[in-house]
Amino acid sequence: MFQNVVSLEASCHDCKMPGCYTSMKVKFTCVFRRYGVLVGTHPLPFIIIPIVVFGGLGFGLFTLDFETDLESLYFPRNSRAITDRQKVRDLFLNVNDLRYDAFAQSDAVDQATLIFQSKNGSNILEKKSLAEIRDIVQKVKEISVNKSGQPHTYEDICARTASGCVIEGEQLLSPEFEKLLLANRVQFPYWPLPNLTEVVDLSFYISDTKTNKPQNASETLQSAGIFKLSFILKETSKEWVKEFLSSVGKLKSNFSEIFYGTTQSLNEELDKGTKGDIYLFALTFTICITFASIVSSGGNPVSTRAMLANAGVLAAGLGIVGSLGLVSLCGVKFVNLVGVMPFLIIGIGVDDMFLLMSSWSETISERVMSVPDRLGATFASAGIGITVTSLTDFVSFIIGTSSAFRSVTNFSIYTGVAVLFCYICQATLFGGSLALHSHRVFSSRHFLTCLRTKSRQELKSDGKSSCGALICGGTVPKDARDDESICEKLPRLTLPKLVISSVGCVVIIVGFLGYLAAAIYGVLNLPQGLVLYELVPKSSYYHSFLLASEKYFPTRIPVAFVVDGEVNYAGDGGDQLRQLISSAQQDRQMTKGFQRCWLTDFVRSANFTNTTFVKNLADVFLPANQRYYSDVVFGPNNVSLTASRCYVISTPISSQYDLADLMTRMRKLADESPLPVFAYHQSFVALEQYHAVLPSTLQMVGVAVAVIFVVCVIFLPHPFMVVLVTITVAMILVGIFGFMYYWDTPLSSITMIHLVMSVGFSVDFSAHVCSAYLLSDASTRTQRAHDAISHAASPIFNGGVSSLLGIILLVFSDSYIFVSFFRIMVLVIGFGMLHAVLFLPAVLSLIGPQSNQVTAHAAKSDLPGQEQREDGHHSPRGHLHVRSVQHEHRDLASFSESKNDICPNISVKETLSEQVSEGIGEQHDKHENRLKLTEYTVYDGESTRTIVI
Repeated sequence: MFQNVVSLEASCHDCKMPGCYTSMKVKFTCVFRRYGVLVGTHPLPFIIIPIVVFGGLGFGLFTLDFETDLESLYFPRNSRAITDRQKVRDLFLNVNDLRYDAFAQSDAVDQATLIFQSKNGSNILEKKSLAEIRDIVQKVKEISVNKSGQPHTYEDICARTASGCVIEGEQLLSPEFEKLLLANRVQFPYWPLPNLTEVVDLSFYISDTKTNKPQNASETLQSAGIFKLSFILKETSKEWVKEFLSSVGKLKSNFSEIFYGTTQSLNEELDKGTKGDIYLFALTFTICITFASIVSSGGNPVSTRAMLANAGVLAAGLGIVGSLGLVSLCGVKFVNLVGVMPFLIIGIGVDDMFLLMSSWSETISERVMSVPDRLGATFASAGIGITVTSLTDFVSFIIGTSSAFRSVTNFSIYTGVAVLFCYICQATLFGGSLALHSHRVFSSRHFLTCLRTKSRQELKSDGKSSCGALICGGTVPKDARDDESICEKLPRLTLPKLVISSVGCVVIIVGFLGYLAAAIYGVLNLPQGLVLYELVPKSSYYHSFLLASEKYFPTRIPVAFVVDGEVNYAGDGGDQLRQLISSAQQDRQMTKGFQRCWLTDFVRSANFTNTTFVKNLADVFLPANQRYYSDVVFGPNNVSLTASRCYVISTPISSQYDLADLMTRMRKLADESPLPVFAYHQSFVALEQYHAVLPSTLQMVGVAVAVIFVVCVIFLPHPFMVVLVTITVAMILVGIFGFMYYWDTPLSSITMIHLVMSVGFSVDFSAHVCSAYLLSDASTRTQRAHDAISHAASPIFNGGVSSLLGIILLVFSDSYIFVSFFRIMVLVIGFGMLHAVLFLPAVLSLIGPQSNQVTAHAAKSDLPGQEQREDGHHSPRGHLHVRSVQHEHRDLASFSESKNDICPNISVKETLSEQVSEGIGEQHDKHENRLKLTEYTVYDGESTRTIVI
């Protein structure tokens, strides 16, 4: 057979390329050719085995375990904030069940919150409004759930102080507050509680306020439009929280609009938003099957590939099922990000399918080939292409597993395995289906019934109606273009016209320079981090709550400076701590007149003495100022302090980026202090992402680009092309990063993996065009670029469209994860296609490698391998041209030697017997060791070689 005899080898001398590039190409081509012949010879095992294996792995889905905890998924692991939090947990006891202190929380406290917004701009502090709010509060207190067979109300699970359950803001519902408000005696924002030494910051509980400032008097509160109440829990009670959400959701108010949420709402709504859109995958699967069938429906009932296309989509689906099952069996938890994986893999699988079908079509004109020969030529032509694209995608996800974010790690594991399984399924199940398709087509069988049929003209002659002949009749295609659909013809005929002139190429390059300028501006202004309300579906109650909370109650965080170790507070240590607190208060985003520090108040008290510092602190000061009990830790026998903390509080800050910068500045102050001190607030755990996401993304993208460069060095046969593909990938990545800014998609732990993934996808289209350029035998750069885009146009266009169809329904999703994935994939596919069909041909037509001149044959122009076809295009890779020439006195041994130089380890005896069985070769004549031989001229797009058999 042709495939068993000839390797598509380029002439190193003629190409002027290093031998290693050509050698690698020859080896890979031989490997894929042999594999294709094996699939074509025994197709059924290659269909049945993957169905059994991957289908069996699918049962692992029953072990699927979900991870929905926001912190473990979307905040960086092993961060400084997590380490500091553990220190705080170890140093200070949690006493929320006895002595709750809002400042002294090491973790985000569990709570249920109500925000009341007055209707029509009225005063929410009016008597009738406050009376209605009191009724609602009472209903919340009465919510009861069964826990361990016992009824539990808020009283049983609330955080407490000496005065009872903690409801932050409840002071404003007291009759005393109402009387003081009517008397214009409520100071704002700091209101001293009646008969107490504590001061309440009212801006934590009311907003949209109006105040009055009499001459020489403090500012007093007149009215407010927003009122917030928080029910603080000492422990997580999912049952009570669920009942709270159900009950509050049914409440109707006459005077206000109610927004509500709990600490657990974000986790639940994020998970609900992702799971709620699972039905989109079923629709996407249907759309991809339909599109693949339409694109492949050209030709007639014999030549059409419509049913074959279904096998390609099903192969991708089988890879998805198998990967989900296997990874689940390995104990890797399913995270929300993995929900986008099926949409991604369907696009990859369909792209590989189009490449294989396109390469198979190029063998149609060689009527003498057997089915194994065709499969060998198909995989020799497309094998490297689908391997490079799958390998680059796989490498991107392998690199993603090293992320500091667990969501990215788990997503990368699931998707990396899915890419691998999809590649295997396309090479086996679809390859076997392609072999069966070849048998059907070349035995002139109908694509639905698989029964032999006649041509339409013959059926009409036999008395069939025109409609019956149209539906039932068909013929074996004679050329690669015979079974093309309009979706395949249009890109091939129209796209090359865009790069036919030097002026057009210059215009394209200038346009891309403008694109780069816009992209770089976007990169410099790209925001980072997750905006919490965007994670929640817009239809969710919690989305409205987060918007109201952010608008009316910007974040104010009490930053604790924690001293971990014994310090001479009565001497230099105390001075250094007070100086540290004073420096922190001078920060532009810290409240100047506020601090909460036991040391400052103790030093100002009458109980302070240097000699009895610790004793007076423990015996006199703390009993009188119980709020400081949670801020100091005594050593054995109360003779020293082993830890303490003081607080400063920020001004209202709406931007999470500003909060992250504030965290950095407070840490710097603490690190520069001579004390063993660190700055901490529980929100630092979340804010870490704003500093971790960019370095982590750049590191993973950089490693991915470097590894993919190595992959291109191995598989692409020209150094110039390797460099050009790498530059193109870099340009696409800059465009994706930059245009994320214009599309309001910040860099975060969610979009990070999409960007790493885009490195692999960016290679796909570029590699197709560069490979096709090298395969062209045209004499000029312009013509080679024209041939390259003609050859690659249909796979690029239809592969890109199929990938877009695979994600298009995500635009209707309520999930931020799905929507952000859609946006970035549109950028990846759009920029990838534009670079492939415009930028690369333009660059190659101007400075691409020169044509491969074949000098081995003086009469090159006379060889059929160098002739153009009737459609004006040069013959593609892998075509066999035969001219019948009788050669005498050529012995078998000399042929064997030349053959083994090209593609070793193939039996000449077996090859000749198969050639004879196909009717291509001639039998021995009567003379010993003499053959009547046929001369084969083989063209692989880079060189020609004459083989005589």
